[in-house]
Amino acid sequence: MSGDRDSAATVPDGMTFARPVVATAPAGGGSVVAEGLSASELEQRWSELRVTVLDSIAAAEAPWKALEQTAIFTPYQSYAWVAHWHAARGAQGRVAIVVLFDGEQPVALLPLEIRRSLGLRRAMIIGTSIGNSDWLMMTPEIAPVLAGGGVSRLLADAARQAGGIDVLAFFDQPASWGGVDNPLLALPHQPGPNHFYFSARGAAASFDRFDDKRLANLERRRRKLAETMGPVVLRMAETAQEIDKVHAAFLEQRAARFAEQGIANIFAEEHFVRFMRQMAIDSLGSDRPSGAFHALYAGDTIIATSFGTFAGTHYSQYINATAAGDIAKFRLIGILMHDLFADCARRGALSIDMGLGDFAYKTDWTEARTVHDGVIPLSPAGRLAAPVQLALRAIKRAIKQDPRLFGALKRLRGLLRGARG
Repeated sequence: MSGDRDSAATVPDGMTFARPVVATAPAGGGSVVAEGLSASELEQRWSELRVTVLDSIAAAEAPWKALEQTAIFTPYQSYAWVAHWHAARGAQGRVAIVVLFDGEQPVALLPLEIRRSLGLRRAMIIGTSIGNSDWLMMTPEIAPVLAGGGVSRLLADAARQAGGIDVLAFFDQPASWGGVDNPLLALPHQPGPNHFYFSARGAAASFDRFDDKRLANLERRRRKLAETMGPVVLRMAETAQEIDKVHAAFLEQRAARFAEQGIANIFAEEHFVRFMRQMAIDSLGSDRPSGAFHALYAGDTIIATSFGTFAGTHYSQYINATAAGDIAKFRLIGILMHDLFADCARRGALSIDMGLGDFAYKTDWTEARTVHDGVIPLSPAGRLAAPVQLALRAIKRAIKQDPRLFGALKRLRGLLRGARG
C-alpha cells in the first residue's frame, strides 16, 4: 500500500499470455528459464502430488509455517499477515486454504476466501484488498510443474474440493519473485491499475545507493531540523507501550493527510487498528518482525511514522505518514526513508518494496514494476463474470494513468469533502 495507493501503469492494454517457464534462481539472482514439461511428464509428476483444501486458518497453520521455511512468497501470503488480518477483520466468506503436498511435504499454498456475490461464488486470496501483491506460495522445485500446466489442475482440484468456485481473482501479481517467474501468468492476465515499487541491494535501483548530492541535501535538512527540535533519530517500537505511542502518532498523521485529500481514513477503522497493533505486539522480540512500527523522532517529538512487514530477507514498507504544518518544509519523507532503508539493511533485508501507488519520492529509492490482474473462470457462470471484473479493473487503470482523469477524480473528492463540511 505504502503512501496512498495511487499509480498509473504504462504498459499497453489488453490481455496477454506468459511463457510457462519457471525455475529456481542461480546464485547472484535472476531466474533460470526451464523448458515446459511434456504432457506425459506432467501427468507422471502430478500423480505424485496431492491437493488438500482446509477449511480454517488454524487447520492450515502447521503446513503453512513449514512451507514458509522453503517457499517463495511475498509478505502478504505469510501466515502472520493473513492470520492476523482474518482475526481482526472477521470472516467475510468461507475459508479455503489450498495446500499442495508432495508426499507429506507441503510444496504450494493458496489462502483463499470464497464469497457469494450476485449469485456467484467468488474466490480471492485472504486480505487481497489490503495487500500489495497476490502470489501463489510455492517451493522453487515445484514451480516448473505448476508453470507447465499444473497450476490449472491445482485450481480445478481446489474448486472441486471447496464445493465449487465460479471465478478466482488474483490482483497486483508480480511477474516474478525471489528469482522465480509467476506460474499464474501462464493463464490469461492483463496489466493491473498500479505500479509496484521494488528494489534489491546491489541492483540498479539499490536501496543502499545514495549519491553524494542527495546525501548532502538530506543531511543539511536533518541538521537544521535538529537545531530546531533536537536530535533526529529513527527507532523501531520494541515494547507494547512504544507500539501504542507510535501507532497513535501514525493515526493522527494519517488522518490529517487523508482529510486533505477527501479520503476516508481506513486505518482508523476498528479492525484495522486491531490488525496492525496485534501483529506488531505478537512479533515483539524478533529482529525482523511481521509487524514493525518505526518512528522518526526530533528530540522527543514523533515527526514521521512507518508500518511495515518482514518476510525472510524482504521488507515491505506498507504505509507511512509525516507530520503536517511548518515542519513539512524539511521534507520529512526523505529522512524517514533514508533511515528506514538503512535500518532494514542492518537487520538483514536483501530487498525492499514500497508497495503500490505512484509518488515521486518512491523513485528515489525503488523502481516501478508492472503487476498483473488475472480473473480465472472455473464454471460457465464464471466465464460470463470474469470479463466484467477485468473490465472494471481496466477502467480503474485508465483513470489512474490519465493525468486529466485522475485530476478530475481528485477534484471530485475535494468537492465531496466540501459538501460534507
